[in-house]
Amino acid sequence: MWKAVKYKPENLPETIKMTREYYGDSWISNLDFLKWQYETNPAGPAIIQLARDVESDQLAGQYVVIPMRFKAFHEAINGTLSLNTLTRKIYGGQGIFTGLAKAVYQESAEQGALFCYGFPNPNSYPGFTRKLGFTDLGSVPLLLRPLNTKALVRKKLGSLLGSLSLPLHFYYKVRSNSDSSYEVYPLDPSNLSDLNVFWAKIQDKYPIMGVRDADYIRWRYFDIPLRDYQVYGVRRKNETELLGYIVGRCTEVASMSSGMIVDFLIAPEHPAAGNCLVNTLLRFFADRKMELAGSLLLPHTEESRILKKNGFFTCPKSLEPQPFPVVYRRLNHFNEKDPFLQLNHWFLTMGDYDVI
Repeated sequence: MWKAVKYKPENLPETIKMTREYYGDSWISNLDFLKWQYETNPAGPAIIQLARDVESDQLAGQYVVIPMRFKAFHEAINGTLSLNTLTRKIYGGQGIFTGLAKAVYQESAEQGALFCYGFPNPNSYPGFTRKLGFTDLGSVPLLLRPLNTKALVRKKLGSLLGSLSLPLHFYYKVRSNSDSSYEVYPLDPSNLSDLNVFWAKIQDKYPIMGVRDADYIRWRYFDIPLRDYQVYGVRRKNETELLGYIVGRCTEVASMSSGMIVDFLIAPEHPAAGNCLVNTLLRFFADRKMELAGSLLLPHTEESRILKKNGFFTCPKSLEPQPFPVVYRRLNHFNEKDPFLQLNHWFLTMGDYDVI
């Protein structure tokens, strides 16, 4: 038997112990990371329900969402992002996942959240769509661009074929592609105020967008433990108005040194400024010996088109490390005409979830 109990900050060490049993020693079970994720989010603290064994008093599972602010159809609204969900294996089949989820959704709705969304992995996907009433909106394409074709081919196919990839190596070599009309410069906590003006002007570029103001960017990319991000802004030469930004991170994906474009947003009608941002970040990746660049962006976005003009291509489904489905659940009444059910209304990047 288990019972649902509301999470309190003093439960964090106990949940970390349970998480380490499930995921091992990683960022998802790190004290500093979870305190950042659960307690310092500018949209509000995490909403968590825990399952506790009535007899032994040990934790049996958890269901977690974090509040996320959105601008949708010209209105400021609140949603939640589902993450870090788990049930201890010995408690499987007892309805913990669905029981805790329903309690979290009720609390979320009471706090004013209109919906919950997530990017479930293949193991959790069936639970969201079959048990919790989530709708699969479709998948976000993985965009890839080789940075060192010779190294990639050698690593995957051997040194002989690596030498035959020389023409592709030169084709994908990152070259300086600067435009003297624009200036790309690092963004850091001291100059993030420009983002508030930028966000105010761009917040309706797409029908549904997660808020990307200075508070969010500071929390998501600068305050976060265990990860280092490179953040650039762009403006016209001799002007101060921010026209866009890009966020990158060097990491390892499937044993390949990878530069991931985590977030990328550009003011409308400034594709040349977007090209400058992408080129600057690609050169940053190349200087650090990254072999591959990647990003998640929906194809209807201007940002996706800019990446494709800079050598990115859509990864074939058969080669994806995993699919990247977006699932969505309305927290009040379900409406088949709900405009949130159309993925082409959304603007989503890796920055809209927690993995990269």
